[in-house]
Amino acid sequence: MVIRTSTASFMIEGSDSTDGCINIRCTSQVELYRFFGSVEIKETGNTHFPYLAKSCKQEFANALILMVKEIDYSEFSEFSMALA
Repeated sequence: MVIRTSTASFMIEGSDSTDGCINIRCTSQVELYRFFGSVEIKETGNTHFPYLAKSCKQEFANALILMVKEIDYSEFSEFSMALA
């Protein structure tokens, strides 16, 4: 799953480990620290998503709540409920 914010893109993928964690790849180290400050962040060498953090699903859910709270809903004014 890819999540794009105004400051970064995040790619969420399953982890190879069996501990229930997920991998979060990101275009911005700063944004990874902001949303997942307590996890270790590694550089991957990947040009699209150069930073990687491993997180438990609960920590990811908490970060996702923060991301949703930062949505600028004024950008959705061109859409109408009639289209729903």
